[in-house]
Amino acid sequence: MTAAEILAHFPATLLSFLVAFSLGAAFWVAGLVIVSLVTPQKELELLRAGNLPCALAFGGKAVGMVLPIAAVARSAAGPLDQVIWCIVAIAVQLLAHLVLTTLLAGRLKQEIEEDKVGGAAVFIAFMQVGAGILNNAVMSG
Repeated sequence: MTAAEILAHFPATLLSFLVAFSLGAAFWVAGLVIVSLVTPQKELELLRAGNLPCALAFGGKAVGMVLPIAAVARSAAGPLDQVIWCIVAIAVQLLAHLVLTTLLAGRLKQEIEEDKVGGAAVFIAFMQVGAGILNNAVMSG
């Protein structure tokens, strides 16, 4: 392919990129907001205050959330397909979050309230990333 041919296709590919990136970013943020709404703490306030257990757990959620959303952006057949699979990605991460916080029976909440990193924050962070990796692999086909 010549440089002229590449430049001729650039506007269409740029538009496709912008749509896919924008949808991915919007769903990433929306997913994090949804997960934050089901947590008992005000995570954004805690993050601003420098709460380390919150930062670890929320960081794991953020990475775990973006991995499958990135896979969807790469493999979607179009914007509607991307939207549908982004919703699935968020649902899987939300389910992982709910299961983990239930299994640890308030341990993360205690760590966050005491602002002391313990096993719960680290475990949840790694498990959320693990769920995201698995979700990414399944969604990227």
